[in-house]
Amino acid sequence: MSESSKDLVLANLSWPEVDEIIDQVEVVLLPVGSNEQHGPNLSLSMDIAASYEFCRRATELAHPRLMVAPPMPWGVSFHHMNFPGTITLAPETFVQVLTEVVSSLYEHGFERFLIVNGHGGNIPALGVATVRIKEEIDPTFIGACSYFSFADKGLAEKHDMTGITGHACEMETSVAKALVPHVVKEDDLAAGELTDLTYEFRNTLQRYNVSVPYRFDEYTRNGALGDARRSTLKYGNDIIESGLRNFVAFTEELVAWSPINVELEFAEYEEDE
Repeated sequence: MSESSKDLVLANLSWPEVDEIIDQVEVVLLPVGSNEQHGPNLSLSMDIAASYEFCRRATELAHPRLMVAPPMPWGVSFHHMNFPGTITLAPETFVQVLTEVVSSLYEHGFERFLIVNGHGGNIPALGVATVRIKEEIDPTFIGACSYFSFADKGLAEKHDMTGITGHACEMETSVAKALVPHVVKEDDLAAGELTDLTYEFRNTLQRYNVSVPYRFDEYTRNGALGDARRSTLKYGNDIIESGLRNFVAFTEELVAWSPINVELEFAEYEEDE
């Protein structure tokens, strides 16, 4: 492997290069997202492109402790299917693919896995996936997170961002400008065309944390929330820079709290002998 390489991307390595770095990699990052509509503001690839790029940048900051696996391009996106171009997996398929990916890499000697999510619709299935992987494979560590959860708190207020956000909005479009600018449709940025459901009952559901599988076109006629026209590169950079800093620190703590049982592995080796 070239010494000049700053990131650690599994797909770019040969098998001898993988074999050489297995013992140096402390956590394998598994980026997941979706291929789904993001209004007129962002490409369909936003969620997986951003999740993968976040992971790739993390491997630069923590080389060679972190390695990023190939991104899984599809997610659980039934609620966006009324907008053309969206592709969805059944939750069972999503969980099965992740389980088999972890099983493959675990067999090669990797011990810790962190699924890094870029799409809110995947969160329920990720809970099932981590439990199944733990029970069936039992790696030293398996967990799932969303990359946008690692940003410093209070950034929206600092940048004077208000309104109903969460999808193809000023926040997500700002993140895209900082992380994957090629997905931003600069000439077509528009505010969300929100329905009465979004302004009224959705707020009540969120207040009491009630989950209802509404289709996204029931919330917004053009597929976006908030107002992407208010997005800024500075806001996006603050989200990503703080998020990466906190994420890398988290992986260090993760490793400290999930030591690999070398004594057990050695005992199993002796039994094989």
